[in-house]
Amino acid sequence: MKVQIWSDFVCPFCYIGKRHLTQAINELGEDIEIEMMSYELDPHYVDQPGLDIHQTLANKYGSSYEEAKANNDYSAKMAAEVGLVYNHDTMKYSNTFKAHKLFQKSKEIGQGNEFAERVLKAFFTDGDYINDEKTLIRLAKEVGINEEEAHHVLNSDEYSLKVRQDEQWARTINAKGAPHFVIDDKVSVSGAQPVEVFKSAINHVKQLNETQELMDQATAGMMCTDESCSVE
Repeated sequence: MKVQIWSDFVCPFCYIGKRHLTQAINELGEDIEIEMMSYELDPHYVDQPGLDIHQTLANKYGSSYEEAKANNDYSAKMAAEVGLVYNHDTMKYSNTFKAHKLFQKSKEIGQGNEFAERVLKAFFTDGDYINDEKTLIRLAKEVGINEEEAHHVLNSDEYSLKVRQDEQWARTINAKGAPHFVIDDKVSVSGAQPVEVFKSAINHVKQLNETQELMDQATAGMMCTDESCSVE
């Protein structure tokens, strides 16, 4: 079984949702592959380094500073429940396109999930500016991408296309936001749903797969070709 997760690096519920999914998989004892996918919440965002995260999100969503802070406090509480630390006072909200380009490179070398996890921690916990090339190169080196390769990725269009392909795929499957989870191309789950919801979705897909396998076995050999039409 495989789960694909469309996620952005500044999305608080993406980090939490991934933890909920991992917990569900562990509790079920299933062998499930996780593939992270690129999704930009705001591809046209222009960084405003002089604003703190509360004011940035207040401006972005048209709310008051107090409302934005309350929402951030709520996400921090949710994060703490799954062992994550959200340091809103040091977060530097930014455009994530460059990070997604390096993420696509990391997938090529089998380190996509590791790089995604590292960038999420860098933003939410460590207070790193993840639109800074030096920061991104440092994070890339941690998963085996050397500095020369990282510079190439950041300054070429090759990996821009890979990011856009993930995002086009998200539109094709009608993903309205992040996080968005697709289990074996059969069932979609949107948002940082509770662990039990993920467990239910995984079990449902498991049943669908078992039913399909039985149907395939029952109809094996029942086919027509140009030369014959028989039951074997």
